[in-house]
Amino acid sequence: MQRFHFPTLNNQKLLVIPNNNEIYHQLTKVLRIKIWDEIIFFDWNNYVDLVYKIENIDNKNLTLKYKEKIDKINNSKININLYQSIPNKQEKVELILQKWVEVWYSSFIFFKSDRSQNLKISENKIERLKKIIIEAVEQSGRNIVPEIQFLEKIDYKNIMWNNIYFHTDKTKAKKLKDLEITNWKINIFIWPEWGFSDTEITNFDKFWFTKINLWDYILRTETAWIVVWFYLMQNM
Repeated sequence: MQRFHFPTLNNQKLLVIPNNNEIYHQLTKVLRIKIWDEIIFFDWNNYVDLVYKIENIDNKNLTLKYKEKIDKINNSKININLYQSIPNKQEKVELILQKWVEVWYSSFIFFKSDRSQNLKISENKIERLKKIIIEAVEQSGRNIVPEIQFLEKIDYKNIMWNNIYFHTDKTKAKKLKDLEITNWKINIFIWPEWGFSDTEITNFDKFWFTKINLWDYILRTETAWIVVWFYLMQNM
């Protein structure tokens, strides 16, 4: 069953979608839905999916009738934010967002690391990234759409929660298995292509960030968080 984010859903019993709405085009032209086909809609205000049946299709509107509600798991108490050093390519930003939404989400904060390349993210590109996030939420079955931010620099002093950064150096570093996670409010800091600078590492340590050694080998910036999340998933 196809699933769509619909921000103005409001639990309507009869849903009318005009032909100037993108969902109208997707359902009628791309998916070629028929009368009595069922569609799932959700907004990001509730942990429910609403199932609707197609009642009428014409050139002006698409009419759907409410059928049932599907309750979803509320994971709002688990907050894992990804602080990602801006990578060297737009395609990597898109990949990271798409895959992170699939495995989990709270928010994405891309920041300009000392060794980040000068990748400019325009407002148009940010809108495209938001669309990628919504599509990933639709596909994965999740309900809450995470926020996305781009920062010029990190305000180390005012970052709340449990902060974790990763390094290949084992000196004074923990392993993931050594973490005693009692509060699922975590900020994960991922390095850029050339790793964190000495200055950044000094700041991490100064403000009591937890240093984690993942492995003896160097993981790509778009790979490291996958390893981290797999471990966290197993310990929920």
